[in-house]
Amino acid sequence: MSVVPAYLGLFLAIAFMAAGAVHLIGVPLIARAYQRWDYPAGFRRVTGTLLLLAGALMAFAPTRLFGAAIATLVMFLSAITLLNHRQYGIAAPIIALLFALVPMALASQA
Repeated sequence: MSVVPAYLGLFLAIAFMAAGAVHLIGVPLIARAYQRWDYPAGFRRVTGTLLLLAGALMAFAPTRLFGAAIATLVMFLSAITLLNHRQYGIAAPIIALLFALVPMALASQA
């Protein structure tokens, strides 16, 4: 594996673990969004847990592909939700993160 995908994997691992922590802590902006979109009360915690798990798995080369798979699923569903609710400005960085997972996942297969 080259140095760039390794650094990209570490960067994405940190980003996903931070996002998971934000969801689990229950930052008011995030909590209000889940309420506004009529998601169940614990759904934010499920999302946060999946993001933390994805980040933790991406931090280590042997499990990076599994972490990328979980992260891809969560990011895809998040992007769909945000686009459905016309939150285009928030959806753009989510989609960028989704595309950033591709080179990391491809490099971890080699």
